Formats: sequence, C-alpha cells, structure tokens
Amino acid sequence: MGILSWLGKHATVSLAVGVFAGLAVPGLAALAKPLLVPAIAVMLTMSLLRLDPAAVVQAIRSPRQVLPAVGFVLLVSPLIGYAAAAALDLDPGIATALVVWTASPPLISVPAIAALVGLDGALALTVTTAAGLFVPVTLPPIVLALIGLDLEIGALALALRMALLLAGSALAAAAIRRMAGSDRLRRRAPAIDGAFVLVMLLFSVAVMDGVTAAAAAAPWRIAGLLALVFGAALVMQAIGWLAFRSLGPRTAGTLALVAGNRNMALVLGAAPAAFEPDTFLFLALLQFPIYLLPALLRPLYRRASARIT
Repeated sequence: MGILSWLGKHATVSLAVGVFAGLAVPGLAALAKPLLVPAIAVMLTMSLLRLDPAAVVQAIRSPRQVLPAVGFVLLVSPLIGYAAAAALDLDPGIATALVVWTASPPLISVPAIAALVGLDGALALTVTTAAGLFVPVTLPPIVLALIGLDLEIGALALALRMALLLAGSALAAAAIRRMAGSDRLRRRAPAIDGAFVLVMLLFSVAVMDGVTAAAAAAPWRIAGLLALVFGAALVMQAIGWLAFRSLGPRTAGTLALVAGNRNMALVLGAAPAAFEPDTFLFLALLQFPIYLLPALLRPLYRRASARIT
C-alpha cells in the first residue's frame, strides 16, 4: 500500500495528528504561506473528484434541504454567534472573530470531510457552493449591523472571486475525471483521500504562524481560546443537528458538519486590514477543531450514515 493510500485509509487520524505539525515546526509556516490560496483550490478540486456527479445533481434538485441549510448558515448562525459573544463578554477582537466565523460560508474541504466520515458529500458540496455564492451579499451588511464592522468588501468582486474559484476547480475536476475515467478514480479513492490529507496539512501549517510564540507568552489565554473554538464548533454542530433532524439522521449529520466548519479564512483574506491580531489568532486556533473533531466524532457520523434516512 502506498503512502497516499495509507493516509487515505487513516485520513481522520492522520489529520488529527498532523495538525500539531505547525506548532512543532513553526518555521515551516512562513514557507507555506504563499501556498494557502492554491491549497484551497486543490482541496476543492479533490472534493469534486471524490463525489458522484449524479449525487451532486440529485442534491441540487433537493431545494427542501439546500435552501434552509444556506439560510441557517448565512442568516441564523451569525445571530447565534453575536448572542454568544455578548453573553460571554468576549474581548473585541475575539467577539469580532466569533461573529465573522458564524457568518462565513462552509469550508471548501467540508464535502471531502463528509465523504471521509461517511456522510453526504454531495449535499455538503451543494450547500457549500450555494453559501459561497451568496455570502458576498449577506456577510458584509450582517457584521456591520451586528458589531459595526465595515469590511469594505465589494460584493461583486468577492462574488466573482468565489465564482472563479468554484468554476476553475470544477473544470479541473471534470478534465481529470474525463482523462482518468470514473472507474479508475473509484479504485484510486484512498490515494485521492491521502493527497487531500496532505494538502489539508499543508494549509494547517501555513495558518499556524505565530501560534507557538503566542502559546509560550500566554499559555492560559491560548488554552481559554482553544476551549472557545472547540465549544463554538461543537455547539454549532449540535444546533445544526437539532435544526435539521426532521430530514433524517444522515442529512442532519451532514448539515451539522457544515454548520460547525466555516471558511473564515476567505473573509479575513479578502479584507485583512479590517481585523485585529486576535481575530487572526482565532482563525489559527480554529484549525484544531477542524482537524481533530472528524476523528473524535466519526463514530457519531458513521452511526448517522448507517441509519435509514
């Protein structure tokens, strides 16, 4: 078995262990930073490769699932984040981070993670794509209304950037699928998953820049922020599950995964000057629940996937 196939077969454990690489070798973060945007595009392409096109079409034809999920992610979720930030009396930079995170679209990697843990990757991709296209219209006015933060992001420019990313990745995946063939891609699924794990690990190393130094300077504060990001991810997954449990356990599990994993990096990358250093620290620490929770919660995801929906 090759190294990629081995990583693919042990994807969730590999991600859980590998997230600490950025802390153990902080010097790698500066070297990896220029690869952040290419890594996002590669992860999206791999997510598309792992999904059955027919399943994606079926998910698109299920607005009863997709539209409420997009509304929850982009409209309801930031209200929950704002209420939590106010109740916890968080510092301004961290409160901003929590609200922006809850208003952000799902992670590009969520469809592939859903496939890895046995959930509905096609549904996750459909919700992720729709939310990504709508977020330039929803996020800036929401964060301005809730916390007075003016992102100064042009909705058209951000929407175009998202559309180009999605279209480029879709074309790349279609070309690879045409050249390799669906049967070959199916046989190579573990290797594709392994490559996806490597790209996710590269991303995690890049965003960990400065976290090791911050932890050494203020370990108890970092511990508190870690508790906050884990709590936020778990609570949003729990609320997502409760909100969509009537659609069946597998669908509810998929939408819970979507609700608890957000692409905050997209927003911070589009308007970095609008945010405080604490907000970027929050983003870096978010990598821990992103990489660790799939392994910790995999039995629950598997159980939801195995039940009749």
